[in-house]
Amino acid sequence: MRPQTDPRYAQQFQPLASPSLPPADVVDFRGYFKVETFGHSSVIYRPGMPADKVYLLRSGRVRLLRQGKGKSRSVLSILKPGDLFGEVLRPEGSLTEELAISSGKCEVWSIESRDFRALLEARPALAVDVIRALNERVRQLRQRVLGLTRKDVPARLAEMLQSLAQAHGERIAPGNELCLHGITQQDLADLVGASRSFVSTLINKMKRDGLLANQGRLLVLRDEEGLTRVASREK
Repeated sequence: MRPQTDPRYAQQFQPLASPSLPPADVVDFRGYFKVETFGHSSVIYRPGMPADKVYLLRSGRVRLLRQGKGKSRSVLSILKPGDLFGEVLRPEGSLTEELAISSGKCEVWSIESRDFRALLEARPALAVDVIRALNERVRQLRQRVLGLTRKDVPARLAEMLQSLAQAHGERIAPGNELCLHGITQQDLADLVGASRSFVSTLINKMKRDGLLANQGRLLVLRDEEGLTRVASREK
């Protein structure tokens, strides 16, 4: 499905403001960003395309994937609204190495890398916010790598469930429990470095242990403290 592009770009939106900036320093992005709406499972970019844009997810969800041999794919990250993605600040002439696909309908803003760099040079406070966001992304990746070497699969799965629930979940009645929707068992398997069948077995065991439950088609984190204990275990 081809994206629907708004020819007026971002002019219909109010200026974006960083929560750390005073009102006088509100960053007006109108006229810089191109606004596109993608249907479910639409390709936003794929490996081999020029890495000449920065993207901001405004609504919906985006999966970043790495393509393997043949048609195999593995999930690298699942993005939430507000996340920057793309080959941020890569040298000119670089090519994209990952695949970005919409998960459900999503709205994505894009900006040419050279324009983005000009914005950062003109707005030092914005540059600091971007550095913080990138540092947080690096911290999360480092945590995942450490988990692969220091934790077994149940601990990694418990930690990933909590992380995804914090980023994408919502609280539901009557117990104000966190629930996940739209995250597949294959997503979880890719993110924790295990097979889908093993992850399915672990999820069923966590349900029997009272850590997880189903409410309709939603996966519910029934015992968050218990999941924290499992996630803290090291080999």
